[in-house]
Amino acid sequence: WEIGQLVYYAGCTVEIFNRNGQKLFSSVGYANPWDGSFSGKSLPVGTYYYIINPKNGHKVISGNVTILR
Repeated sequence: WEIGQLVYYAGCTVEIFNRNGQKLFSSVGYANPWDGSFSGKSLPVGTYYYIINPKNGHKVISGNVTILR
């Protein structure tokens, strides 16, 4: 999941969760985009939730991303 312009926010955090609230991905910076996997295995088709904190005074961004295969 490539997020344009996020590379310019070096200290940002990105977290991805499943519908049960389990954290599937987290990073500080976004040098390695999320590839739709967890523990090396592709996740099933579904909706996942993200929280992006740019850490630069801008507000936290949250929403959902859907995996389609």
